[in-house]
Amino acid sequence: MNTWLLRPFTYIAGGKALLAGWVIMLITSVVAYFSKTHFDGAIDAHIGSTVTPYYIYLLETLIAWGCMVLACYAAAALFARTSFRLIDIAGTLALARAPLLLAALINFAMPARVDPTAIDPMVIVFALICLPVFVWILVLMYQAFSISANLKGNKAVIIFIVTLLVAEVVSKLLMQFTLPLMLS
Repeated sequence: MNTWLLRPFTYIAGGKALLAGWVIMLITSVVAYFSKTHFDGAIDAHIGSTVTPYYIYLLETLIAWGCMVLACYAAAALFARTSFRLIDIAGTLALARAPLLLAALINFAMPARVDPTAIDPMVIVFALICLPVFVWILVLMYQAFSISANLKGNKAVIIFIVTLLVAEVVSKLLMQFTLPLMLS
């Protein structure tokens, strides 16, 4: 059971992982829409009561996943000494996002707020409850990157951290500039 939770990519990768990951990402975006949970970054979640069309939730998910895939693919191209496949990176990273469904479900228990940017006790409670979920996602993303790119050890950890930061910044910038255009 521990292997399935922390290292599922030893059992599933490539096209199967991509299809399963996309289905879970689609379900997560629907749940996020109804629970008003925004996943607007490579490893980011915000809660709020703003009225936003569904396609924004789906685009946030796709942009965050796509930025992570591109950043990991670029890192693998630069640092991997063995061959790797884009489909493995894309599939395992899609499946690694599965625990975000839990974060979206947890937000149903949070009371509605008028100002989603305010740091109030409920935002802190949400963050503390979701912390294990995001640690799990980070572990899964690292495993997805490490296995797909055939990188191990301290080198893989450092490359992954830098890659994650790059993906976070790029996804935030893309969302900051593209999503407002879609809402106007």
